[in-house]
Amino acid sequence: MNPKSLEPVTLIMIIGGGVLYHVSQKATPAGLNPFLALAVSFGLASLGCLALFVGNQGLATPALSGVNWTSIGLAAAVMLIESGYLIGYRAGLQLSRTAFACNNLVALGLLAVGTFYYGESFGLRTGMGMVLCVAGLWFLR
Repeated sequence: MNPKSLEPVTLIMIIGGGVLYHVSQKATPAGLNPFLALAVSFGLASLGCLALFVGNQGLATPALSGVNWTSIGLAAAVMLIESGYLIGYRAGLQLSRTAFACNNLVALGLLAVGTFYYGESFGLRTGMGMVLCVAGLWFLR
């Protein structure tokens, strides 16, 4: 299958998942311990991913030898992002602005990482995109 043909599907997954993510975070009951809520969510997500892996690869697979530090880094990132949004929404952060502001700031950080660490190109178009991100953040303040 051509990876280009998967682009629309992946964008729909990301956007739909992103909207569901923030609505679920904002609607999590205030009386529920945030770390218990996240543990249940992570557990269900882990079971879902494991089921997809086993269904696709089988139980005994050499693919497990490819697991490295990035799984730990991703787990830490997920914990930080999930608990940050959940606790932030409970503290009164606005659903309509928080994700926009955070995603813009993450994008700006990733532009620097992509340019300096991965050697990705940085041109006028990228620079203008950064300016628009900063302008959007300024208008939200």
